This record gives sequence, structure tokens and C-alpha cells, in this order.
Amino acid sequence: MSPTARKIIWRIIQAATIILIFYYLGRQVVVNWTMVTTYDWRINYLLLAISVLCVVGTFFVFSSVWRFIILALGRQIGHRKAFKISYIANLGRYIPGRIWQMFGMIYLAKKEGITEEEALTSFGMNQLFGIPSGLLAGIVCLMLSPGVLQRYSIVPFLSLGIVVVGAVILAVSLGVVFFPQRAEGMLNRIFVLFKRHPVRLQMNKSLAASIYGGYFLGWMLYGVSFWIFLKGTVALEAPFFALIGLFVIAYQIGYLALFAPGGVGPREAVITLMLAPFCGPAVAAAIAIASRLWLIAAESLAALIAFRIK
Repeated sequence: MSPTARKIIWRIIQAATIILIFYYLGRQVVVNWTMVTTYDWRINYLLLAISVLCVVGTFFVFSSVWRFIILALGRQIGHRKAFKISYIANLGRYIPGRIWQMFGMIYLAKKEGITEEEALTSFGMNQLFGIPSGLLAGIVCLMLSPGVLQRYSIVPFLSLGIVVVGAVILAVSLGVVFFPQRAEGMLNRIFVLFKRHPVRLQMNKSLAASIYGGYFLGWMLYGVSFWIFLKGTVALEAPFFALIGLFVIAYQIGYLALFAPGGVGPREAVITLMLAPFCGPAVAAAIAIASRLWLIAAESLAALIAFRIK
């Protein structure tokens, strides 16, 4: 089979998977339309606006933490430029795979005097610190909500899976923070393999902990943004930390689903699954779809700000 044929088949599988997920979500809403329309929706435009601004603030936190990684590489970059580079590059995740996000970062960073190797290193460190901290933040929040894991007992092994994954992520997180030099060595071996220049990452345990903590804080703020969005949308009786945790976990799963551009489909499916015990699957599906529109609005505002930065 030729590479072109494989690429076409892969695109068809991607599209079919996303369509199937949204068909299921949409069917939940349509079949239970009466339940959805009679639910206690409470639209508060002020809270919705605050939640959008909170998401943009989250992006600024993430870009500031990425700036610390660049500083560890011996390069200087301001907060505004860091926001522009990291956020515009982040839009590349809406293209299937993650290479376009990486290429976008390399292209934009190069304009600021950052070499390809340094940009690649910053992207790799961003994934290495950002993904474990996000998963850990989500799992910790779920565990801070008494009785929440019991609600997921109807899904086989979900509660046990959350605990096991939490323990694994904690171990990975400790390794990232206490052995940052290992990451530098691993990246440089890859660079040498591909005939690129090695980089010097001036990162000690204290800086690694700060970067990890910054990402952890950013994910918590992202979850709070979702909680404010829900407060401005619907009357939902669910623990504060549980709502933060389920959103962050759903976001991470969507990001790790490489077949789904921007996590479209998997993220909404996970939000529906994890919200269903609190409001039923139909309302949960409606909220999940609405949350995608909410994030598109927030990302559009962030894109407008980023593209206006000179």
C-alpha cells in the first residue's frame, strides 16, 4: 500500500471516529430532548464572559511557564512574545497529529533567535512537564471530592483505573522534578541521532519543581474556568473539585488522542461520561457540546490577542 493510500485511509478512520462520537452524543440529546429542555438551565452572560477571560488567563500562565524553559536554555524572551509563540503554535493541535504544533513553535521561535534544537527541546519539555502535571491535577481533584469515585462504580474498573493511573503519574512526576538532567540527556541523544547539535539545559531540581508547579497551577485554573462556565450555564449539584478534575482529565485524554484534531470528540465523550452521574447522560452530552463552543470562543479571543502582539 502506498503512503498516499495509507494517509487517506487514516484520514477516513479519523473522520469516522469523530463523527461516530458526536453521533452518539447528539443522539443522547435528541432522544432525551424533553429532559434536556426541561433541565434547570441558568444562563448568566457575565459568568460566561468571566470564564472566557479565565481561560485566556490560563493560556498566559502556560506561556509564562514555557518562558521559564526558554530561560533555562539561556535565551531571553518577554512575556508577550512567549504568549504569542506558545499560543499560535498551540493552534496547530487542530491539525491531526502533534507535529504541526511543534513546527509552528519552531518557526515562530526562530524569529526570536531561538534555534531549532532549542525550540524542539522546549516543546519536548513542555510535554514532559505539562501532561503529567495535568493528569495529576485532575486525579488529585477527583480524590479531594468525597464519594465521587463511588459514583463511577457503574463503569467497570473506572475508579480503580483512576487510582492506578494516579499512582503511575505521581511516580512519573517525581522523576521529572527530581531528575531533570535525565531529560536533557535523553533529548540530546535524540538530537545526535538525527545529526543535530546538542543543547545545554540549565535546569536544577528547584527550577524543575517551579515549572512543574506552574503547569499544575495552570491546569487548576483551567478547571476553575470550566467550573465558572458551568455556573453560568446550568444549575448542577456537583462538588467543586470534581468538576475541575473531570475537565482536566477530559482535556488531557483529548490531547493524547492523536487522531482527534484539538481533542474534538474524545474530550466531549469523557466529559459526558464523567458528568453523567450528576445530571444524566443527555444533559451531560449537551454540556459537553456547549463546552466545545465555549472553548472555541475563548481560543478565538486568545488568537486575536496573540496575532496583535508585534
